[in-house]
Amino acid sequence: MSGEPPDFAMQRAVEILASIYERVHKQQDAPPPPSDKPILIFSERIALDVNATTKADVERQLGIGFMYPTRGWHSYGVRGTNNARLLLSIFYSKGQLASAELYLPKVDRAPKLEPQDAHFRLVPGEIEVGMPMTSLPEHFGRMAGMPTELGAYAEMFEARFPGGAAYAMGNDGIIERLAIYTLQR
Repeated sequence: MSGEPPDFAMQRAVEILASIYERVHKQQDAPPPPSDKPILIFSERIALDVNATTKADVERQLGIGFMYPTRGWHSYGVRGTNNARLLLSIFYSKGQLASAELYLPKVDRAPKLEPQDAHFRLVPGEIEVGMPMTSLPEHFGRMAGMPTELGAYAEMFEARFPGGAAYAMGNDGIIERLAIYTLQR
């Protein structure tokens, strides 16, 4: 006997290891359970909720937004952590909030809007642009099947909640964009 296992034993060992890998890989791709509460982009001036906020609510608190990044979007300058200049871009459908994105501008052509006195963050969790991805609450999970490079963002996490989805995107483990979107309308 040469000390090497018989071929059938080696084949069975490979099959067992492959099944363990597949089981772990499927668990990693499974999204976390959804949040049972709405996820909002929030400031003391206004709570942006895709289930309740109207265009009139936003304009009453923030004014009329600047058309950016494209037609239909309404953007505002706001301040983030460490006085960073952020953009808050909002999209409506039939007068209701359909999406809101809070982000660090990454292109030179982004408007230099005067920041308003409004400090926005994602709640629950008090998550802000500039925080580490590890600060995301447990209902956020890495998006399965995403390419390794997502254009401007290398990392993307998603959380579902009643009526919507929230996203956190970033690079080098730092959040650079937070977004909420309706799953209705």
